[in-house]
This record gives sequence, structure tokens and C-alpha cells, in this order.
Amino acid sequence: MTGERERLLLVRTRRRRAAITVVAYAAFRELHARRWRAYAHVHTGDRKAAEEITEAVFEQLRVRWAYVLRQPSAESCAWSVFKRHVADWLAARGRDSALAAAAFGCVTRPLPRACRQRFELLENRMALYTAITRLPERQCDALVLTYVIGYRPGQVADLLGVDEAAVRRLVAVGSDRWRTS
Repeated sequence: MTGERERLLLVRTRRRRAAITVVAYAAFRELHARRWRAYAHVHTGDRKAAEEITEAVFEQLRVRWAYVLRQPSAESCAWSVFKRHVADWLAARGRDSALAAAAFGCVTRPLPRACRQRFELLENRMALYTAITRLPERQCDALVLTYVIGYRPGQVADLLGVDEAAVRRLVAVGSDRWRTS
């Protein structure tokens, strides 16, 4: 009888773990999908491609979610998969990041100030995006994730697999570099 009880207990435990894993994946996807689509769109310049890349990544993560959860940082592991997909998409098409061109999208956003201020903002954003593309990849990601996508420093730290202080340094040094360029 003890063997049967242990077997039933093991089955229940596995079912609970599986349910928790499904919930954890759904929560992770809910938290990141919209922003990752925006990141992919900023780099590809193509909404449909951004959607396809993001869906492919989340499908790959779903299939390998148990593995992802066993990593030291699930978010950093998932971010690496995502970044690889974006880079592969760009490389397959012989394209560079469309980050600098993303500033043109700003002109269509309604602003409460005068037209002159709109163009000043557009000019500043174009300069920012162009300068960001010249930075080392990690600084570029820290700035894009913070200022373009809207993640908080703690979230950026989780994605990049570093601490918040490192993110603040990356943002500060990156900001200094683009301001002086």
C-alpha cells in the first residue's frame, strides 16, 4: 500500500509542477510580449516581422520552458533567445537595425505643443536613435529597453542578466556617449 501512496503522491506533485510551469510561462509572456514586439519592430522596421519574430520566440520558449526556468536567470535566458531571433532575421535579409529610422514614427504622434516643438523633438529623437545605434550592443540595449520600450532599470537588469547598478552605469555611459557624439 505504501508504494501505491508514494506513486499517487508523485503523480500529484508532477501535476502541480506542470500547472505552475504553465502559469509561470503565461505570466512571463503577458509581461513581455508587447514590449518585445515593440523592440523587434524598432529593429526590423516591420510590424508583421516583429509579430512573427515574437511569436516564434514565445513558441520556442513555451516548448523549452522547463529548461528556461532551470537557468540562473530565466529572463536573461529568454532575452538571449529573443535577441538571437532578431539578429538572425536581420542577417538573413542583409539588413542593419532600423533603430535610427524609428525616430520618424515620432512625427505622427500627437503632441500638445506647437509644430516647431514637434520638429525639435523629432530632430532630438532622430539624433538619439542614430547615436544609440553606434554604441556597443549592451549599452544600446540598455538605452532602448529603458527609453524606447519603457522597462524600469530592474526589469532591464533581469533581461540582461546584470544588477540594477550595472544597468544604471550602462545607461549613464551610453547617454554620455550619445550626447558627445
